Amino acid sequence: MEGNNIIEVRNLCKSFGSLEVLNDINTDFKEKEVVSIIGPSGGGKSTFLRCLNLLETPTSGQIIFNGVDLCSKKIDINVHRQKIGMVFQHFNLFNNMNVMKNLTIAPMKINGKSREEAEEKALGFLKRMGLEDKVNAYPAQLSGGQKQRIAIVRSLMMEPEVMLFDEPTSALDPEMIGEVLDVIKQLAYDGMTMLIVTHEMRFAREVSDRILFLDGGKIDEDRSADEFFDDPKSPRLISFLKKVL
Repeated sequence: MEGNNIIEVRNLCKSFGSLEVLNDINTDFKEKEVVSIIGPSGGGKSTFLRCLNLLETPTSGQIIFNGVDLCSKKIDINVHRQKIGMVFQHFNLFNNMNVMKNLTIAPMKINGKSREEAEEKALGFLKRMGLEDKVNAYPAQLSGGQKQRIAIVRSLMMEPEVMLFDEPTSALDPEMIGEVLDVIKQLAYDGMTMLIVTHEMRFAREVSDRILFLDGGKIDEDRSADEFFDDPKSPRLISFLKKVL
């Protein structure tokens, strides 16, 4: 896939005490590219994703976003983090705020948007998601699928250049998974750069330009989606796919 690198990962290592979770990872992500990250539990997938916007601080190495090393002590990480949206497993909505407040508080406080501008933009996203009737609802009144779609909108409200998804469907009931995956597919078609940790193999194949297989803190395979599933090379990946497909 052609395009400029938006994120470059160089010699990334992450340890928690004596436990080495990521070991010398090197890879690039291009603008408008959709990359799924799969692998066994404990392989380092979520830690890798969280290192990309420094929610976890790398032990060593570089995360270069738009030419800026996010690991440098000289930069204000919060300025750059605003351009990297993150969607978690468990939604992380503010339970004491209704949907509109959840969506508009950050654009108003951080990006300086007026209330009118922020609310108009939020309503536009909610209509796209089929959730305009939930504008005054509180998180406790929403289904899991609705909460996750609201969480995606909340990230989009900050106008990110990259979206990171950390197992966005793992906390959902099976019948709600499809509605969230459909939203992510639409973002892919719209040209959003996305990195997605997922266990949904069919979805990964359908939506991804590339797939990384992360095992034991290393990238064991990095291929196009079709090659990844049709012609896996690594014995570890072959074994993994036999168990999950």
